[in-house]
Amino acid sequence: MIDKFTMFIENIVDIELGKLQKLQNNLEWFNSHYKFFKKYHKHQFIAVKDKRFLDKDLRLERLVKRLKIKNYDDSIIIEFVYD
Repeated sequence: MIDKFTMFIENIVDIELGKLQKLQNNLEWFNSHYKFFKKYHKHQFIAVKDKRFLDKDLRLERLVKRLKIKNYDDSIIIEFVYD
């Protein structure tokens, strides 16, 4: 018999694994579009959510402020585009 605490923990684990899967999907999408970002957004921070480009900026702080990220539950990745 599974007690309520075990069910609660399993639910949390499922939620966290879902968030990690979204992050992985966003990162894979970013990497698959890296040539485009390198061509048009070199030396900038790129924000991606739900496999979609959200925003970019030369400064990370401005980007985060514009995105209004208050917590880490949004599964948004921010990556820098190098040469």
